[in-house]
Amino acid sequence: MSKRNKRVVLLPKSRKFSKKKKKAEQILGIGPRMISSVIKALENDNTKYIRKVADGLSEYELARLLESLDNDQRIKLVDILGDKINPDVFPELNEVVQEQIIDNLDADKVVKIVNELDSDDAVEILEHMDDDEQAQIINQLDPELKYQVKSSFAYPEDSAGRIMSRDFVAVPDDWTVKETRQFLLKDQDLPDEFYEIFITDSLYHPVGQISLDKLIRSKPSEALSDIMDGEVCPIDAYTDQEEVAHMFREYGWKSAMVVDNKGRLVGSIMVDDIVHIVHEEASEDIMHLSGTEEGDVYKSVFNIFRSRAIWLVTNLFATIMAASVVKGFQDIIAEVSTLAVLMPIVASMGGTTGQQTLAVVVRALATKELTSRNTIKVIGKEFAVGLCNGMLFAGMIWGVTHIMFPDKIMISNIIAVAMLCNLMIASLAGILIPLTLNKLKVDPAISSGVFLIALTDSGGFFIFLGLAKLLLF
Repeated sequence: MSKRNKRVVLLPKSRKFSKKKKKAEQILGIGPRMISSVIKALENDNTKYIRKVADGLSEYELARLLESLDNDQRIKLVDILGDKINPDVFPELNEVVQEQIIDNLDADKVVKIVNELDSDDAVEILEHMDDDEQAQIINQLDPELKYQVKSSFAYPEDSAGRIMSRDFVAVPDDWTVKETRQFLLKDQDLPDEFYEIFITDSLYHPVGQISLDKLIRSKPSEALSDIMDGEVCPIDAYTDQEEVAHMFREYGWKSAMVVDNKGRLVGSIMVDDIVHIVHEEASEDIMHLSGTEEGDVYKSVFNIFRSRAIWLVTNLFATIMAASVVKGFQDIIAEVSTLAVLMPIVASMGGTTGQQTLAVVVRALATKELTSRNTIKVIGKEFAVGLCNGMLFAGMIWGVTHIMFPDKIMISNIIAVAMLCNLMIASLAGILIPLTLNKLKVDPAISSGVFLIALTDSGGFFIFLGLAKLLLF
């Protein structure tokens, strides 16, 4: 092996682990037994045990424990722990649980918590409050954080400016490696975590960046401008967070610069923020497709009922539309009762086919896989898939219907043709509906399903019953 490729790996002197350490690793995390013990301790007011358990948990684990409790229990736990709760626990909480806990704290406690957080985490907590309460808390924050939070709220919700952190490291482009290292060693206000150093000109416009590992390996006398990565791709502060997540995925960034409308560096976004956004957006899209919301597990019965009822009312009108179509053919259904037995099959298969296409398209729009360049190709592909499915299931339903009603060959033909037509229509609807809504700046995940159901049910009934009326009467 050449010296160039040789790696030196330092191993611990002993590979033996104590039984005590092994046991600690085994109990790491939040399990049903621990949750049950905490609930029992809360019921018995065993504050000593509760504080002991909480002391051994990370911020993430304590957040999961709080989410596992009922609202009254978690409020009691927060009250018992008091100032011993690390403020970093609150950004880790589900949004609904976070609101429930914050609402039960007095303003002074909220101010104390927010003052200990990074600007992006502080904004995340404050943006869920009503305007009056939000203004009251912001006015009591430390001056620097107050300025940062107010600046973030100047940008739209779910934009890069709203989610960015004001804690980053930036140095002038005329510095050397030695000067930069000395700055990093002496400055007491550096962020807790950072991977790259941003380099700016005299007007604070980003001109490059350098990773920490490259800075360490470089010669002290080298100028940053000679060794920096000059391919700067800053994110505009008004960019939507979904687009930001897409850029991180495409370019493999660990962090990114955020600039204002004058091109000046105003913040940074870290990859851990993007992981949170991807999870949030994916969960939101999945929930919207079914008319539900993330955090329903933690909401009250009334709040869940209110949010779902709106979607169900819309769906009711879609089914009423389908029923109206059936009503127009009630005379032929009365004469040929077989039609009433078979027509739900056509509508159901159309709905299922459309939902498959819809799920693929909504995801492709969210991940930017569906663009203006390949839209026509994808539409053609989905139509071809619908045609293939239509031919397959038309043949299958023809055979099943013929076995069930051997003396009604025409009805077998009718349902086969109706199946073929409805599956092709459903495939096209599954892609055209979300594309149209996206073009109109409406989230396709929210309302595509309702429009699809209305079209496939009404269309399926109309095609099947219309053919029956045309060919049987």
